[in-house]
Amino acid sequence: MSILRASYHNHSTYSDGAHTPAEMVVAAREQGLQILGFAEHYYRDCPNPIETPDWSLQPNQEEVYFGELATLAKENTDLEIRTGLEFDWLEDNATLLLPMTRDPRLDYTIGSVHIVGNESIDLSRHYWEQKSEDERNKVIRHYWRSLTAMAESHLFDIAGHLDLYKKFNAHATCDLSREINDALDAIKSSDMVVELNTAGWVKDCKDCYPHESILHACFKREIPVLVSADAHTAQRVAENYNRAYDLLARIGYRQLAYFRQRERFFIPFNASTNIS
Repeated sequence: MSILRASYHNHSTYSDGAHTPAEMVVAAREQGLQILGFAEHYYRDCPNPIETPDWSLQPNQEEVYFGELATLAKENTDLEIRTGLEFDWLEDNATLLLPMTRDPRLDYTIGSVHIVGNESIDLSRHYWEQKSEDERNKVIRHYWRSLTAMAESHLFDIAGHLDLYKKFNAHATCDLSREINDALDAIKSSDMVVELNTAGWVKDCKDCYPHESILHACFKREIPVLVSADAHTAQRVAENYNRAYDLLARIGYRQLAYFRQRERFFIPFNASTNIS
């Protein structure tokens, strides 16, 4: 039995990616993927935005995005194209995200926290360097509480890159067990999937998102997982995949989650014998 290689979390020029969807399709085929999902950033902080951040899908490009991916899906029968969005969770934007999370053209939704308070935590190393130890701990604690609220909204299928804050080697020096456990319990209660995001392995932290200890905690709770690259360039749509499969197998996982038309299904794998 071979592994069905899928990557659901990827960004093209419709948000902050460097390559077009068509270019990423070519790379995905070359790198042995069978399923390629796009999940452009979807950011809303007011009901009728005139402008959104330049790293997110622009309102006037939404229909174009859905249309292009539908066309690519028809043209590439040997590679399954999945349409998703990565929703940026803010403290008070659940009602603003709700309509799009229910769009029938989506195969899946990813909920992610990039902004704590009103500041992005993953755009600049300077953001963390200018903070004291106590300030860093406060931000990270707030981050996990935001993840809990995100999961409790029941809007999303996948929890994106847990412990993203460590991207620039920012780590807490306080006990976060309560906050982490609360977030994982909320993810479990909301029947979400956690992604093993391979992008962290090429960042300053040199570690996947989330850390292995958190993946062990997910396994104990029987929280499903999938593997995604969070690629922003075509060359990385399947980067470090064998490493990810090996890690999940070592933890004890024997199946991966997949999505199609908002339906979740599972396929077993055995990393020790099935990775090519």
